[in-house]
Amino acid sequence: MLNNNFDQPLCIGPHRLMPGQRQTIDLPVGHLVTHQVLDLTVHVRRGENPGPRLLVTAAIHGDEINGTEAIRRLLNRRMRHLAGDLILIPVVNLPAFVNRSRYLPDRRDLNRLFPGSKNGSFGARLADLLTKEIATQCTHAIDLHTGAVNRPNLPQIRYSDDVPGAKELAEAFCAPVTIASSVREGSFRDVFGRQGMVQLMYEGGEAGILEPAPVQLAINGVLSVMRHLQMLPQPKRTETRGKTVFCEQTTWQRAPRGGLFLPSVNLGAFVEEGMILGKIGDPLGRQKTPIFATHSGVVIGRLRNGVIDEGDGIFHIGLTRREGAIAKSIQAAEADLDHGLDHPVFDEDVES
Repeated sequence: MLNNNFDQPLCIGPHRLMPGQRQTIDLPVGHLVTHQVLDLTVHVRRGENPGPRLLVTAAIHGDEINGTEAIRRLLNRRMRHLAGDLILIPVVNLPAFVNRSRYLPDRRDLNRLFPGSKNGSFGARLADLLTKEIATQCTHAIDLHTGAVNRPNLPQIRYSDDVPGAKELAEAFCAPVTIASSVREGSFRDVFGRQGMVQLMYEGGEAGILEPAPVQLAINGVLSVMRHLQMLPQPKRTETRGKTVFCEQTTWQRAPRGGLFLPSVNLGAFVEEGMILGKIGDPLGRQKTPIFATHSGVVIGRLRNGVIDEGDGIFHIGLTRREGAIAKSIQAAEADLDHGLDHPVFDEDVES
């Protein structure tokens, strides 16, 4: 889906941007408890030639910072040959980001408040602003997330299989694992789903921690999607990236009893039904209980807590029997980080 009005101004708040223009825009959201004005900072890059309008967002949950770093690095790329429009928002939920918290100051989850309301709570007003001023003007979107505190996620893409073009875009992103998942009502994905627009959700790493691999895989994925959409030219050198592995379902492996959690498999491991994934130790020294896998698949998430209760979700499994494909996908991702075209960059400009 292309932006058919590319030669017209892109209007965001009071700002009007023509093709070829770039601007950083601060949209007022409201006032903090200190009476300080809170802005939503939006970076807009308009190419000189027609193309899609891609939105990339991060930190809808304020402690999920890998996406923020990925966008910061993307902002250092010149992208002189950009076609279409690129809109980057490194921190959506600034109050939560400042507080190092997943949630808004009123303890509400911003990703349950979309499409928002201009007369609602502070979070609802932020959701309304992002929806009306930005999201509804875009053709595609990538929302960058991480796992929760003490629950790291293997880098993965989630997409809606009922939206035309979503699976192809997910494949182009080329995360180690791609999952067809339902859309939660009130989420940012829900905004795009209702309009039949293509949106991907990236998960990688753990909240509150900057991790080089998930950050670089996010950058690589965004650039790969842009090339797929013909927003950027194909690289001069042939990329050797592997193929993503699709998982149609996921399931949580739960603790059969409480105690000391002693895992024996890591993120990205392929597990067979019936194999031992670890043990649960009795903190009083009486016994150890083995944890048997109830399904075959790849470990896409794992609990890091040392002490658990019976019923806790301890391993998140993407259901698949493609052991060889999983291994190749993860190896390709690791090779891409070490030798790829998109080597980690920090403060210097990089050509795309």
